Amino acid sequence: MESFLEFLVKQKKFAIVFSLAFIAIGILSVVGMQRDQFPTVDFEVLSVTTAYPGASPEDVEKKVTNIIEDELLGVSGIKEITSSSREGLSSIIVTLEADLKDVTTVKNDVRNAVNRVKSFPEEVTDLPVVVDFNVSDFPVITVNIDSTSGDFDQAREITDELQVSLSRIKGVAIVDNPSYLESEIQIKVNPAKLDKYNMSINEVIAAISSRNARFTVGGNNQESLEKNIVILSEFESIEDIKNVVIKSSFDGPVIRLDDIADVFRGQEEEMSITRVNGTKGFVLQVRKQAQADIIRTVKRVREKVSEFQNTIPDDINIFYTDDSSEAVENRLDIIIKNGYIGLALVLVVLGVFLSIKTAFWVAVSIPVTLLGTVFGLGLTGNTINLISLSGFILVLGIVVDDSIVIAESIHHYKSKEGSLYKNVVTGLKRVILPVITTIISTMLVMSSFFLMGGVLGKF
Repeated sequence: MESFLEFLVKQKKFAIVFSLAFIAIGILSVVGMQRDQFPTVDFEVLSVTTAYPGASPEDVEKKVTNIIEDELLGVSGIKEITSSSREGLSSIIVTLEADLKDVTTVKNDVRNAVNRVKSFPEEVTDLPVVVDFNVSDFPVITVNIDSTSGDFDQAREITDELQVSLSRIKGVAIVDNPSYLESEIQIKVNPAKLDKYNMSINEVIAAISSRNARFTVGGNNQESLEKNIVILSEFESIEDIKNVVIKSSFDGPVIRLDDIADVFRGQEEEMSITRVNGTKGFVLQVRKQAQADIIRTVKRVREKVSEFQNTIPDDINIFYTDDSSEAVENRLDIIIKNGYIGLALVLVVLGVFLSIKTAFWVAVSIPVTLLGTVFGLGLTGNTINLISLSGFILVLGIVVDDSIVIAESIHHYKSKEGSLYKNVVTGLKRVILPVITTIISTMLVMSSFFLMGGVLGKF
């Protein structure tokens, strides 16, 4: 052991090259490494959402929710199924068992079970939507739009344009608008006029449905030029809807939809109200791609919004909330500032009490350790995130302490008579076991986090 340590002590060039190599590789890793708010964590939770327009909560539960739940009961690996049925919507949360060996297979089994359900009511026109919850699904920044003039339609048009622009940014996955109300054609039937013409609401619905159709009826059966025959009977304007014939006879008047109802362009029913600075506004939630850098992505979003704001009226106000990149940048700033302060204190204090040379090599241990750790994170496929940055801050002080202890012991024995290299080895041997013991103790304490189960343990 002593001869091995003496060999290392004599390799000055190796120590210099090793330190410079770690610093260079670490810098290259930092430049290209992904920064994120949290590590990539799978919550092992899926949601199944099914729309049942116009149905009561009781009908939704009986005809949709219960049917899907019965099918999910046959899937192994599910820990818990919770559901809620409200007017027009079924929502089911599927929680998988912790620490499954093959989570992907269980998730696919859940999707297949949902897809096997075919006995939905006719009103359920869209298939159930299965969503897998993941850390990357959280918005990285929220863009708020409001109008000081109160022109809601103008703010809506600007929000549409901004949403399209933001969705094209590199690194952006989805731009959600939870406050957005889809435009639709609304028909308000006058009950008094229905009674006047002795008609029911079902007749009106049937007439509109049969008029707005598109279907294939077959082919022309010509070998040389075979074509499909498609019947098109779709609405192209509000006037087409108004002119739909609801009732007619040879000896009576022709009753059109416009005679018994008001037809106009409106918005879907408002299920929630969004206000920005006390006025009705819009909210755009930007979600990044899983492999995108959070700081670069948010920066591009802000730049695009700044460019866009120069082209819109002054009464439209755009501002940001819930910027997740700020927390990551703050932690990075803390590490950089602590690194600079640590370097300065080590150089000054050790330079005064020991020597400038000793202070220099202790100071070198700070960038070598930090940048070397970053390189290791990159090799293992991890990211620079709030969790790993917290570890950096914690370990930085430990590294400096151990470096000072070893440097002081070596400096003390260097001043004694005898071989310089042997004195250095003696100084190192005097403290190396306590230092290693301290490091191992710290690792054992921190390793208890690996024993944590559930979602928290995945972080």
